[in-house]
Amino acid sequence: MSEFSVQLRLPNQAKKGEVVEVKVKIQHPSRTGLQVVEDAKTPFERFVRAEPAEYIRQVEVFYGDERVSMFEMNSATSDDPLLAFKLRADKPAAVRVVVTDHQRKTVEASGNLQIAA
Repeated sequence: MSEFSVQLRLPNQAKKGEVVEVKVKIQHPSRTGLQVVEDAKTPFERFVRAEPAEYIRQVEVFYGDERVSMFEMNSATSDDPLLAFKLRADKPAAVRVVVTDHQRKTVEASGNLQIAA
């Protein structure tokens, strides 16, 4: 398996109550591991497992101590996905993203969301 990492992009500052865009870049391959068998005799023999599957299973987003979002993923997700979502900047706090793959390996990234005075 290749490298598994996460990068988080937050705005430098936000006004209190402003809705900001958060971007998460995940470096992880996405493979079903299946291969087509051209000379299959039945539809059940059409695919075989040629290699182990690799994909992201879950992405959790925490703002401060509260989980504010969760994404359930599967093997149909693209390689190295980029997720973008909105977050209301209510308080100066850490934004933490935890990514879990199908083998239960986790990586995380975090950054501080600053509120302008």
